[in-house]
Amino acid sequence: MGLVQVNKTVSDGSATTLKVTGIDSDDVYLLVLKLIQTQNNNETISLRVTKSGTADTTSNYDRAYKIFSSTSSFSNGNFQNGTGTRIMENVDDANGGGQGIFYLYNFNSSSEYSFLTNENVCTVSNQSAGVSGGSVHTVASASDGIEVYGSSTGTFISGASAILYKVI
Repeated sequence: MGLVQVNKTVSDGSATTLKVTGIDSDDVYLLVLKLIQTQNNNETISLRVTKSGTADTTSNYDRAYKIFSSTSSFSNGNFQNGTGTRIMENVDDANGGGQGIFYLYNFNSSSEYSFLTNENVCTVSNQSAGVSGGSVHTVASASDGIEVYGSSTGTFISGASAILYKVI
C-alpha cells in the first residue's frame, strides 16, 4: 500500500475555507488536515463534499462519533441532515488547534453515497480531545473533493493545510 499526493491547499492566513479536489477514480482517498486553527477562538470546524469543485451545502450529511476527552470519560454522538459534517468542536486556537486523518470512500461513484471515516485530535478549552467516527453524504452522485470551513467568518491561520492522497 502507498500514497500518491493528488492535491494540497495551504492557507496564507486569509483563507476562509480549505478546499482540495481531484478525486477521479474509485480508489480510496486519504485527507490529512494539519494545523487546523482559525483567527477566532473556540471555532467549530466542519467539512462538505464538493461536486465539480463546488461545496454541496444541502441538508444531506449524517455522522456518528465517539469523543475521548483528557478531562472526562468518552461520549457518543450522532447527527442527521446537517448542511455539513462537524469534525472538530470548539477548537482552542491559543493551544494548538487540531489535526485529522480521513479515509474517503465511494467518492467517484455516481450511484453510491460518499462516506468517510475520521480520526482527529484537537485542543478544546482546558482539555485535549480525540474523535473517531464516520460521516456520509446521503446523495448518490459523484464527489470530487472536500471543503473544510469554520462555524463563523474566521480565516484559517497561515500554514493550515489540507492534503489529499490517493491510496494505491
